[in-house]
Amino acid sequence: MENKKIGIVTVLYKSETVLEDFFRTLNEQSYRNFTLYVVDNKSPDNSLDKSKEFAKSVWFKTKFIENDDNYGVAKGNNQGIEAALKDKCDFVLLSNNDVVLKPDTIEKLYIGLMENNSDMAVPKIYIYGTSLIWMAGGKFTWHNGSNKHFGYKKEDEGQFDRCKKIGYAPTCFMLIKKEIFSTVGMMDEKYFVYYDDCDFIYRAMKKKQKLFYIYNSILEHKESTSTGVKSDFSMFYYIRNRIYFAKKHRHFFYFFYIENLLYHYSIRWLKMISNKHQWKLMLRAMQEGAVL
Repeated sequence: MENKKIGIVTVLYKSETVLEDFFRTLNEQSYRNFTLYVVDNKSPDNSLDKSKEFAKSVWFKTKFIENDDNYGVAKGNNQGIEAALKDKCDFVLLSNNDVVLKPDTIEKLYIGLMENNSDMAVPKIYIYGTSLIWMAGGKFTWHNGSNKHFGYKKEDEGQFDRCKKIGYAPTCFMLIKKEIFSTVGMMDEKYFVYYDDCDFIYRAMKKKQKLFYIYNSILEHKESTSTGVKSDFSMFYYIRNRIYFAKKHRHFFYFFYIENLLYHYSIRWLKMISNKHQWKLMLRAMQEGAVL
């Protein structure tokens, strides 16, 4: 099977603690026809300098795009995608940099995509340092305007060891045919961070593009290294973008149903928080999501 050229796109922001494993495991890949595109969103730590240093000691070519501000994950991905397509890459692999790959992760993902005649493909992803699954494919759950990861936090006992067509997966590590971007379009930069991948996959599904879960392609994910878990930043954009996503893709009355449901969901999420700042932040996020 011919190895097509892959452009791997990763966006830096407060990434310095995870980059060594990222570069090291990319350097160990059995699939060797790829270029790495590193997009720096003016990360306030040493992410860019560390990336440049690691890039000196790997076999693959690394290209850097240095932004003068934090333009968000969606725009950063778009910049990397555009650079990869300009360089005539046959595939784009959108990748977080808080991932740790097996030596055959990319090779098996590529083979799985080709054998299943798919347009996009994702691997089995474990929570870092465990045998607990972070994602084995997924689906949209429209009753609450969200999505679901199959197998989340379940011990892997082989119950997800089957390649299959799926309706959703995050772009944490997703291989995509170049033609998809002319068919589906680019990432919606209004999201900034969170739900930009949901939006992209939903649009792809509407265009009848095929997404496959490839069980024997495996990696580990160090979740929430750049935004923090339940930080003000993550809380604001998660709520804001969930409302924007529901409004964008459903009819007018359904949006109000989702907004009402989300309001009660958010109250349960913050039930034990008495900080007025976070309550105001939540309400501002809901308001902003409604007018995007």
